[in-house]
Amino acid sequence: MPRTVDVDVRRTEIVEAAARLIATGGMEAATMRDIAAEAGWTTGVVNHYFADKREVLRRTLEHSLRQRRAERRSDATPPEQLRAALAAALALDAQARQHWLVTLAFCTQAAGDAELAVVQRDAYRVFRTRVAHLVETCGIAVGDAQTVAEHLIATVDGVALQAMFDPASWPADRQLAALDDLIAHLGHDGGREGRRAD
Repeated sequence: MPRTVDVDVRRTEIVEAAARLIATGGMEAATMRDIAAEAGWTTGVVNHYFADKREVLRRTLEHSLRQRRAERRSDATPPEQLRAALAAALALDAQARQHWLVTLAFCTQAAGDAELAVVQRDAYRVFRTRVAHLVETCGIAVGDAQTVAEHLIATVDGVALQAMFDPASWPADRQLAALDDLIAHLGHDGGREGRRAD
């Protein structure tokens, strides 16, 4: 009896292989042949699960963006959730650095590719909405929650980019300390009295 193949698992294996190649060699390293070899499959297998290279790349970007989302703990307070959501966007470990390398490669590609630009834009909109919701839930009364979320994300992205290219100056503990200072300067005391997020 033939073994049942989990399509989602196989596709994930392929896009993660593509992400590794892009992170180490840029977009030009992600040929269909090399993606297949990195994933441990033939080109024919990759073509079976994806219509073409463009679909592989789009799904690779989407997968990388999903990976940076913090896991939502039901027992976490709103301030803990806010910190976790923003910390997930930092370059704290090898997986996060790979995400940033993939994102930067796709940012360059998206400059001339409307479809990839929309994927990037929509991911930021979802992230901004999530952060704004947490800002409101924490009771940070320093202006419009959406604007506060934009400033938080812009600062976190700036820290992450510096850490990408100067990791000696920006180890994980310094990145997290910068994040904690950022939240504290919003007038937030840790939010222990904040309402729980939905």
